[in-house]
Amino acid sequence: MRKIYISGLFLILVLSAFPFACIFVRTNIHTNQKMGETGVKKFKLENGMSVLIIENPDSKVVTLDVWVNTGSAMEPKEINGVSHFLEHMLFKGTATRVAGEVDREIENVGGVWNAATSVEFTHYYLTIATQFVDTAINTLSDVIANASIDPKEVERERQVILEEYHRQQDDPDQFLMTEVFWNSFEKSHTRWPVLGVPDTINSITREKLYHYYTGRYAPPNMVLVVVGGVKAKDILPMIQEKFGGLQRPLSVANVSEEKTIRRKGYFAEYKKPVKEAYLVLTFAAPDLSTPAEIYAADLLSYILGEGRSSRLYERVKEKKNLVSNIASSFPTHRNDGIFVIFATFDYAKKEQVIKAILEEVQNLCNEHVGDDELEKAKRMLTNHFIFSQETTSGRSAEVGFYYTLTGDTRFEEEYLGNIKSVTAEDIRKAADSYLVPAGANIFIVRPE
Repeated sequence: MRKIYISGLFLILVLSAFPFACIFVRTNIHTNQKMGETGVKKFKLENGMSVLIIENPDSKVVTLDVWVNTGSAMEPKEINGVSHFLEHMLFKGTATRVAGEVDREIENVGGVWNAATSVEFTHYYLTIATQFVDTAINTLSDVIANASIDPKEVERERQVILEEYHRQQDDPDQFLMTEVFWNSFEKSHTRWPVLGVPDTINSITREKLYHYYTGRYAPPNMVLVVVGGVKAKDILPMIQEKFGGLQRPLSVANVSEEKTIRRKGYFAEYKKPVKEAYLVLTFAAPDLSTPAEIYAADLLSYILGEGRSSRLYERVKEKKNLVSNIASSFPTHRNDGIFVIFATFDYAKKEQVIKAILEEVQNLCNEHVGDDELEKAKRMLTNHFIFSQETTSGRSAEVGFYYTLTGDTRFEEEYLGNIKSVTAEDIRKAADSYLVPAGANIFIVRPE
């Protein structure tokens, strides 16, 4: 089950062939392959921008979701936070629309739109009634292609982002997760905070924003996902007209070639004005460079800490009464995967809590998971994956995320089939390879 780290928070995004030839002649669009089993129709504009369309004739709404293959992992580190800063600026006007005008256009037809920035992507999503899809395409394409990045708005938004940073520092969850990603590695391009820090936020000028915008928001680096009550043959000409004229060369991502160095056995405590202690344990984990291992790790997360019937919840919370809440999470990354266990508890029980959690981790390494427990985890994961796709925005998020990170739709299309084939021995091997108790990094926010 995919979980995405966005701006300091884990957001769980609870996850007939068609005669196209004449369409391609008229709109200069080329197909990559036939529609997959999930109904994804794949196209590429002549400027290199990918387009994925999922037709749902029963839907009265449509979501348009532009994914940009850039985030804090691809930034020059002296301007860390520029991806997030730029996300804010794309809501602040274009060459032909003043600040606030895009919002009014979308709101006037009952649409909603937002954006998110993470370590490895940025995306802009807009959901609107199908009869207003032309409004959606017009405004979204304008924002993506023609953001003005006005200097006055840059300075106003800088203060907003700095305030966002300070709020993050005051929130124990967000503060802790930022520290966790930074200190679970000695070297990794994925450790850099999405928001940046005050020094880098203050160093981001209008010129640097514009340079990053024109270099990374290039057609070959983006995909438009369309999900809802539209037909590809009707919407493709509009997409070509509005997005096809964008011509920008793609600049190389600023990703360090230094080899990742993980920390093992790291311990840190931070004092904050909190009543309970907040605990995070991290372990090395697989990533999309070894996709076959992700399926077992996803199920590991469900067995260990997903829901009230998980091992950690039943044994550490219910049976031993050591924590007020406990869960595990496995966010999918392109590189440098990380497995996370989170708990809140009475600080006086710190040693007992850590010992009990690591015992449950060790048990997974030593023994085979029973058939009933494994099948239950598969059912839960499958249900969450399916439920996450019941809305047009949920479906676009799932498809856009995996396409951005892998360059293909196959991982998402084949996901449930691969989950079904995971065995108890696969689970044990994954636990033994990654969830090594002695290598756990431990982070605690404690009461002052």
